[in-house]
Amino acid sequence: MDTIIGLGQAGCNIADKFKKYQQYKIYKIDVGLKGLKKNGIYDMPKQSTSENYEEECPNMRNFFKNCSGEVLFILGGSGDISGASLAILEHLRGLKINVMYIRPDVSLLPERKRKQEWAVFNILQEYARSAAFERLWLVDNTFVEQIIGNVPLIGYHDKLNELIVSTFHMINLYNHNDSVTDTFVDPYETHRISTIGVGTLESPTHKLLFPLYKTADLRYYYAINKDRLETDGQLFSNIKERVKASLTEETKTSYGIYSTSYEDDYVYVVCSTPVIQRQKINHSIPKENA
Repeated sequence: MDTIIGLGQAGCNIADKFKKYQQYKIYKIDVGLKGLKKNGIYDMPKQSTSENYEEECPNMRNFFKNCSGEVLFILGGSGDISGASLAILEHLRGLKINVMYIRPDVSLLPERKRKQEWAVFNILQEYARSAAFERLWLVDNTFVEQIIGNVPLIGYHDKLNELIVSTFHMINLYNHNDSVTDTFVDPYETHRISTIGVGTLESPTHKLLFPLYKTADLRYYYAINKDRLETDGQLFSNIKERVKASLTEETKTSYGIYSTSYEDDYVYVVCSTPVIQRQKINHSIPKENA
């Protein structure tokens, strides 16, 4: 992605974390933001309901006039400002748009916010299924927390956002670089609902940032130290065996191996499905992803 657009507090906080990577242009939209539109800051007029945010959404075509390349549009569903998301996306028509949806701990939301979140969550999936944008990336903060482990209250969201952004960035980076070897093919047109995750070389299982139901496509990204690639005679066969362990009749599995200068090795995964996710509250990690 060349352009990152954050909507609302959750979206803007995550967009900020992308600033440390030079290849992204950052836009932020929220109520009460300080800054100039020419610097990618849009102070959205405050509205009383999510419906009002949609109906009174300003024309932002001029604000986005310099957007180019791929776009990652980031939002959470519990804030009223999420009601403006579809109107804003309409102003980006013609660009290659991906949406990242950050799901909060739904069980802690008041009833009105829970209904609103459920509506946004489902509408975005339906739009993805209809190819209104390229892909919908789903993230559940509770699953991110479980991956990190115990997180202090001060800096809680910073830690979660850092994991989300670093994982997404690395996958995006490898998608735009040559592998040492890979078995990747173009994803199916219908597989537009996705999540990302992390794994280890020691285990064929992985931990996802969202409990995706009915995974149809698994793509593993192995980031391996260059010296190990040159000296470890068992590495390639071990990777292939671990990938095969995830292969089922319902799930197509592929992998790419990338040479890095990092001291440690990393494993990232993209899971995709054509199936609308209907789970309302389920914060236990599925056994296959534990």
